[in-house]
Amino acid sequence: MNNKIAIIGAGGHGKVVGEIALLNEYKNIHFFDDKYKEIKDFPFNISGSINCLKNSLNDYDKFFVAIGNNVKRFEKFEWLKKQQVNIVSLLHPNSTISKFSYLGAGTCVMANAVVNPGSLIKEGVIINTSASIDHDCFIDDFAHISPNCSLSGNVKVGKFSHLGTGTSVHPGKFIGSNVKIGVGSKIFKDILDNQTFLS
Repeated sequence: MNNKIAIIGAGGHGKVVGEIALLNEYKNIHFFDDKYKEIKDFPFNISGSINCLKNSLNDYDKFFVAIGNNVKRFEKFEWLKKQQVNIVSLLHPNSTISKFSYLGAGTCVMANAVVNPGSLIKEGVIINTSASIDHDCFIDDFAHISPNCSLSGNVKVGKFSHLGTGTSVHPGKFIGSNVKIGVGSKIFKDILDNQTFLS
């Protein structure tokens, strides 16, 4: 094998992930998507449906799920885990990640994002373009921190939560699981599970 990576999800998010893989010097980047016949103008090789991947797992060294929807990303990630394959994280070379932080498998950190010391980012998280995660934050599994979000120190974000573009979070605040936060929101109080917050 020659450092081949299989990526599930050939949508807009997949384009960005594919470029990050390219910048990390992956030479063989193959995408799999059940809508592959409908996809046009995609800059990377689409090898077929996810069923095609099921029949060719041994052809790949590494795997990643590039699906923006948190729940769907979780479902495909869990399927890969059951196959006992090597799920990697993909980190843009222009991101800044403290050596005193931790990133779980399947996490993507995009261009100009910052993860500061003491922060724990769990599995399948998206830290999107120019997002800032300050010291000692905790981002739980399959959350999505959108572009230009700014999390102050000691912020906690629960599983499957999605912080809209440009969200700012006051230090020490807790955002529960399955929370949706609107674009440009300013969070000065804790938000319980399963809430929608629109500023």
